[in-house]
Amino acid sequence: AEGIISVFLVSFANFSSIGIIAGAVKGLNEEQGNVVSRFGLKLVYGSTLVSVLSASIAALVL
Repeated sequence: AEGIISVFLVSFANFSSIGIIAGAVKGLNEEQGNVVSRFGLKLVYGSTLVSVLSASIAALVL
């Protein structure tokens, strides 16, 4: 159980990671940075689903 929780918690499924990604993209291209910022909640939702999938795979392996 500890391994599964660790896999889930060590992910990009939080608002600070989305802010870091949006800032990095905005530094490269202002227009694309704004697009990333608009889809912030969808990115958090998608990253949460990926974290759950990764934890599920870890549960099968562990």
